[in-house]
Amino acid sequence: MKISSNQKILIIKFGGLGDFILSLSAMYTIKTFYKKSKLVLVTESAYKDIAERSKWFEEIIIIKRSMFYFLDKLKLKKKLNTREFVNVYDLQTSKRSTSYGDLFDGKITKWSGILRDSVYFHLNPKRDTMHTIDRQKEQLKIANIKKFSKFDENWIFDDKFKHNFKKKRFVILVVGGSARRKNKRIPFNVFVEIAKKLFKKNIDSIIVGGNDELELCQEIKKKFPYIINLCGKLDVYKLASLSRDSLCIVGNDTGPMHVCALAKKKLVVFFTKFSNPKLCAPVGSHVTVLNYNNECFQLVKKTLSIILEKKTITF
Repeated sequence: MKISSNQKILIIKFGGLGDFILSLSAMYTIKTFYKKSKLVLVTESAYKDIAERSKWFEEIIIIKRSMFYFLDKLKLKKKLNTREFVNVYDLQTSKRSTSYGDLFDGKITKWSGILRDSVYFHLNPKRDTMHTIDRQKEQLKIANIKKFSKFDENWIFDDKFKHNFKKKRFVILVVGGSARRKNKRIPFNVFVEIAKKLFKKNIDSIIVGGNDELELCQEIKKKFPYIINLCGKLDVYKLASLSRDSLCIVGNDTGPMHVCALAKKKLVVFFTKFSNPKLCAPVGSHVTVLNYNNECFQLVKKTLSIILEKKTITF
């Protein structure tokens, strides 16, 4: 395939933070494949800074998704000359993003996704049961991108971020989660008990979260005052850097855990029955998935055994 430096390639990706982080590998793979082409990303405002920081894209187009798909298409039509693009890689593959295919001429632009009758239609009927990374690997393979590239994560870390905790060893506790899906969170007392036991081992616990989790973090701090509360004080890049210096990261199935996973430190992620690790868990040999089945005591024991690298934990 002859690739021109004048070619424009479009990538579409929205979704939650974790989903966006999981899709970085696919984005970088496309970037690597089209080394001489200009990559354009369509996303939402939450990911503009991450996309800019990666330096993978010639242009980043931000749209605010509407309740009605046709309004999205009107916004895109104003911001894009759709005839400029030789390929579109829809990494969102939702009904919404698929509807954007109406804006493109199939004779000019090759579409990768679930758009019917598109050149690179991802036909696999089991695609919705695949992990995000495996699904996107297969999607790109259909589009003749057979080598899935690993990206250098160094740009996601804030090297200027410094911390000065009294204890050299600390664990990060990601105690919150999606406000719209609170059933993905385990009882916060699990985190309190983990912090108490680690404190006795001379290990600090740091709780992190967004501004919408300030009340939760304050409640946990009341339960155990020795916890260090950094809720609302870290951006994505500071969180990644803090994770790199940690002993372990422990948390719910939530977007920031995928950021933490990039640090390649021990990571324990809790899944309730309301989400499926086979579809969206952080990946890597450093990741342990623990299922919560209303047994808090056992969950605390299992987590401590992983952090402390001990087969048996006594209380």
